[in-house]
Amino acid sequence: MSAAVHTEPPAKAVAADAHWAQKMARLKARAAAEVPLYLWQDQALREKFEEARRLAQRARKHAEADPEDTELAKAADAAEKALEEIRAAHEADCEVLVFRALPGDTFTKLVQRHPPTEEQVESGSDWNEDTFPAALVAAASVDPMTEDDAAELLATWGVADRAALFQAALSAQNTRRSDWGKGSGPTRG
Repeated sequence: MSAAVHTEPPAKAVAADAHWAQKMARLKARAAAEVPLYLWQDQALREKFEEARRLAQRARKHAEADPEDTELAKAADAAEKALEEIRAAHEADCEVLVFRALPGDTFTKLVQRHPPTEEQVESGSDWNEDTFPAALVAAASVDPMTEDDAAELLATWGVADRAALFQAALSAQNTRRSDWGKGSGPTRG
């Protein structure tokens, strides 16, 4: 029986391992995808804010198209000031719920805990339409929302807002924060 021969790896391999260890640490530290849902109380205030934002964007675009025209620059500044004035009221009127992608196979396990009824399977559903939305909203919520909280919101809100609440939680699970490198990402060097 011969003795095992211990050889040192090439310096290039050692350097590559250090690089990989750093890359792996960054990958592990990467934050999960998040999707915000903005909920306004005062629709008229929201519409005023959106109009002020459109006006400010348009005014700035005109001013940038003709940088010599000081009147256009003044109009753009005035529109941006008006936007900032309404922004504070708009933000005070808005509640924001944030939903985060669930780690690992948590989403799959959640779906398994809420299987569709036979009727729901026949209509093509992957989960129980009565119980899964509240479970997902609660599980994905960054806030300490309980399943009972989510079920209450889903039971009392209008159709569009209920759909937006569930879709925000679901979208966080489907938000891709990667690219297959079709020429748009950084190059490897």
